[in-house]
Amino acid sequence: MAVRIKATCKEFEAACADGCVYGEIRGKQGLYVYAELGSEKDYTPSQNDNPMTEYRLFTGCNVYFAETREQQTNGDFNAEHLPNVTVVIYC
Repeated sequence: MAVRIKATCKEFEAACADGCVYGEIRGKQGLYVYAELGSEKDYTPSQNDNPMTEYRLFTGCNVYFAETREQQTNGDFNAEHLPNVTVVIYC
């Protein structure tokens, strides 16, 4: 299972292997995240994907969570994070 992160198109385009990305995990509560990206791999589309949306896949990522945009901006992330996970970013 991959963590899906909604990024701005600017963040999406700038994302690179061993780089980072800021974004959100959409859902009931919505979380702001910072992800340290690992290696980029080819993305295989899912049947639930929006055909008007671009996707990229990274493996070996570390994902950190914040409850508000302000916490994200200040780098105030929860102590717990997801280490070594697969991340799909999209815009």
